Amino acid sequence: MRGPLLSLAMLAAAFAVAQPSPPPIGFADTLLFNDGLRYSGFGYEGPAPLFVQAWFPLGGTIAEPRGRLEPDHLCFRELREPELPSALQRVYQQLLLRMDSAFIEYDLRYPFLGEEPIDYVPYTEQQVKDSLFALSTHAYRAELPLDASRPVILYHHGSQGLSDENVWMAEHFAENGFIFLSCNFHWPLENKYYGYPLVWAPDSGSIRTLLDFARQLANGNKVFYIGHSWGAQEGWCTLHEPGLADAFISLETTMEWKTDTVEVRDKWPHVLEAITKHSYRMPILMVADSDGEPPYPLFKGIRADIRYLDPKEPFGHESYTSAYLLRRAGEGRFNVPDSDALDAQFHLHGSMLDELLAFLQEQVGTPVTPLKHGNGDPFHRYPVRD
Repeated sequence: MRGPLLSLAMLAAAFAVAQPSPPPIGFADTLLFNDGLRYSGFGYEGPAPLFVQAWFPLGGTIAEPRGRLEPDHLCFRELREPELPSALQRVYQQLLLRMDSAFIEYDLRYPFLGEEPIDYVPYTEQQVKDSLFALSTHAYRAELPLDASRPVILYHHGSQGLSDENVWMAEHFAENGFIFLSCNFHWPLENKYYGYPLVWAPDSGSIRTLLDFARQLANGNKVFYIGHSWGAQEGWCTLHEPGLADAFISLETTMEWKTDTVEVRDKWPHVLEAITKHSYRMPILMVADSDGEPPYPLFKGIRADIRYLDPKEPFGHESYTSAYLLRRAGEGRFNVPDSDALDAQFHLHGSMLDELLAFLQEQVGTPVTPLKHGNGDPFHRYPVRD
């Protein structure tokens, strides 16, 4: 590609609220295992590995990144370079290959609301991906603070999603005092599509493993769960258990606009069973573009304290992730035929991040960052805000 692309840091700066120079944040990776779930593949057999990524407020001296003489922001690609035991290195490389393929399929190949692939000639899709992954993030490599006593967020990606699909969300929360955790909830399987489950049931064990780790990091502070799509569905299937999380943000399960319980029972039986049988002892924020107004039909009877947020303008299912909006950085460098539509999605995504931050700040009990949506409120709400 000719010349550097607009940096991810410059794009993400649009999400900083009244803060031209956001505070520095750190990034670290670590390894956990779900002892209740077995994984076998690519030379490894044992408990399912959870390749954890963490973003957090950075105090004191910035750690010197590996292999550099001067501290510098990590680029997107460098978020995927953990130090792993030899038994897991091939597993992780196979996972990355599948994550890259999913990124190309869902985030690069098609324009917003379009069905024909984008023509990137003279570049290949792989070259476009590599150029985007070379963009700078806001994070520095640093040691994960094990005694920070900060609120912690666990993020769960959607089906065929990526552990780092929401870097801007992670940075936005870290710049505002939160620790943000994400990891793989998929594993590479030979001769299976990416996302094929190890067990055809909710993976509550992996969620509990991460939430237990989050509790340790929080050191007495609150722990929250954010899930997108299948990640939100997994939250509904798990978080009715008392004490797992202090609040839950559900980002478009895809059930929000459904009214046919027969269809829902066929496609999402575990979720339907959970929301009809259980109660949820925590505040819940549901966000979804239902092409209407909340509350959502199947969720009206849930025993929980639920708030609803529904974008007034069309908001794509993948637009909840910064991975989908990365392509916007290619304007002027490679073909971005839907640049105006991406701009609209980008700004609505930023407004959503501000809403999520305000919701969790309220749960923590810290001052809530004032919402500044510009041209009016972009969301339908329920309960209706004064």
